[in-house]
Amino acid sequence: MDEFRAANRETWEALAEHHPGTEFYDVEAFLDGESTLDPVEPEELGPVEGRSLLHLQCHFGLDTLSWARRGAEVTGVDFAQQAVETARELAAEAGLADRATFHQSDVYDLPDRLGGRFEVVYTSFGVLTWLPDLDRWASVVEQFLAPGGTFYIAEFHPVAFTLDEASTAEAPRFSYPYFPREEPLGFEEEGSYADEEAEIGEGATYEWPHSLGEVVTALCDAGLDIEFLHEYPWSRFAAVEAMEEREHGRYYLPGTEEVPLVPLVFTLRARALESDP
Repeated sequence: MDEFRAANRETWEALAEHHPGTEFYDVEAFLDGESTLDPVEPEELGPVEGRSLLHLQCHFGLDTLSWARRGAEVTGVDFAQQAVETARELAAEAGLADRATFHQSDVYDLPDRLGGRFEVVYTSFGVLTWLPDLDRWASVVEQFLAPGGTFYIAEFHPVAFTLDEASTAEAPRFSYPYFPREEPLGFEEEGSYADEEAEIGEGATYEWPHSLGEVVTALCDAGLDIEFLHEYPWSRFAAVEAMEEREHGRYYLPGTEEVPLVPLVFTLRARALESDP
């Protein structure tokens, strides 16, 4: 693991320790039976009961366990050991340990650490920006998909990552690159998207921009058949200061009710090729 991803892992170890206690994640509501998935995800992925599901970059497992509640046999993977330990504890507390397992691994190292194939490979919200190489990522996705299996991603749109935090609908500002670059963008972390007051220690994090075209092309080059690509005008958190929550867990730029300004989330479903007869 290079120095950039090692620094990111250190930050996410700290976030995995802090995030379960935040209002943003609301673990108590989850334990009381609430799902952490956005409604569009089960609607677009479809039924998962009885299906094996691999969740890449699962953080501390709330979404993974939400799929388990829908009947999937889930395997969650994250590179932060603290996240994996918390996920295992929550699986036991929620009564889902018989349908959920969790492994600590970097995405790129996973083929050397986990065997088998899955009927569904899933990942969501805030995952791609931490990966320097989408071709390698797409290859991992393909390696773990069973013949005819489904890949599904719900993710912040690359355009959303270009917006300056002070952007408004009347005065959008684009401060970050849209197109891929080899060197990452460095950020000094202050707080967290889940808690602005969080004290997570000093140190930079590093992110890589990826265009929508790069995402689609990487999956196609890996041999997946794209079934759909959808774009939405809402975000899962207030990515810029002006955003307002109009629906539970969905944030919009004010003044864009009738004419959305830019896409903020995309979803994509793809299918692995069937095996040769």
